[in-house]
Amino acid sequence: MAAASCLSGCTSVLGGNNLDTLSIAYKPIFPFLQFLVMDERGYLSDVGPDVESTNFANQGLNIVSAYSDGDVDVAFIGITPAIRMKHKEVPGKVTAANQTGGFAVLTSDEFASLFEEHGADAFQAFREEHDRKFRFSTFPKGSVAYVLLRQWLDAELGVGTEHVETENMAGLGPVKRSLLSGNADGTLIMEPIPTILAAKDAPFRRIAHTGEFMEGPPGGIMFMHDRLWDENPGVAKDVLRAHIRATELINEQPAEAAQAVSTVFGDSLSTKLAERAIRSEVSNYITDPRTISAGTERCIERMHSLGQIADPVSNEAIFEPSLYEDATE
Repeated sequence: MAAASCLSGCTSVLGGNNLDTLSIAYKPIFPFLQFLVMDERGYLSDVGPDVESTNFANQGLNIVSAYSDGDVDVAFIGITPAIRMKHKEVPGKVTAANQTGGFAVLTSDEFASLFEEHGADAFQAFREEHDRKFRFSTFPKGSVAYVLLRQWLDAELGVGTEHVETENMAGLGPVKRSLLSGNADGTLIMEPIPTILAAKDAPFRRIAHTGEFMEGPPGGIMFMHDRLWDENPGVAKDVLRAHIRATELINEQPAEAAQAVSTVFGDSLSTKLAERAIRSEVSNYITDPRTISAGTERCIERMHSLGQIADPVSNEAIFEPSLYEDATE
């Protein structure tokens, strides 16, 4: 499994369509499941250049910063960082989607019962009963999870800040601890956390998932630098083919994909739980970037309304579907 760190000029164009090293940045999380499978199964071994991947969960660095500095050819990131990069005219495009959905709204059992009875009015009922606002713990304000949570609350339910407060936390671990400690009443979070909590009989229930309130809800994507397909189109197409191959394994042989993923996660995720999370109704693993076009437009609108981007960004500026089309000819 590739694990070399590659953060300072490791990409070297030798001329023509020759590339010395292909630099890939990722984090080992389910929204980037295709890369975990590609890496573990060696699907990138035949793309031509040496592949050096950096696990940013182990770095005191940010994937977007490294990419923007020119040190990364392919970044597995969320759709919202990609939108912000294109707002700043950073070179690159979304050349593959990893999934639609992948995120679920989890709340305490108590609130889930209230929601079943009252729907959106459950938040007001909760405040009247507890004399405080309902507390969501979720990821930072620029994250996919936060934007999707606000889309659900603002656009789907029409619930404002009068009855709900949101605590933004840095990563899966803090959010999970906030839930289990009772500090939070709910969250919007990605697999495999909902599956893990259900397996532990934790007192939380899924009350919604993104596929229920958004067409083509985006999550993790593959963002590719312009220079890669401009100067090395063959390598770029091979990367897309490897992504497609990983998607096919995930969908057609989830038990095999679960073994690869469990190897990456180690003791924190058994193969059995990994397979259960892969098969979850929450997630649909894909490659075609056009699948998340409508959901991305909703995210752009929400980010603009939240003041995260000054002006809307067009889908044409974000997506480059031609590589997928060429790879599937």
